[in-house]
Amino acid sequence: MFGNMKEMLKQAQQMKSQMKQVKKELERIEVEGSAANNQCKVIMTGDMKVTNVKIDETLLSSEAYVIENAIKVATNKALEEAKDVSAKKLKGITGGLTDGLPGF
Repeated sequence: MFGNMKEMLKQAQQMKSQMKQVKKELERIEVEGSAANNQCKVIMTGDMKVTNVKIDETLLSSEAYVIENAIKVATNKALEEAKDVSAKKLKGITGGLTDGLPGF
């Protein structure tokens, strides 16, 4: 019984180490979401932090609601891409245990 417990603890420690490594990888990965015919782009890391927002000058002559919507759409697309990248990276470690959990 204790041998099995020891092995489980060892596996948990390995998983924790792998998770830290994936977290560092996600911090370096960049994804992009775009909207309004690529006139608005949001760049985000794999750990879902926005690093850059690019708005083409031609879009800036639009009404505020058009610009706001473009930013919203581009951000949501980048967020979905970041979630997908994160889920793929984590699935390799967790064997799919995070499938269906909020935030994964």
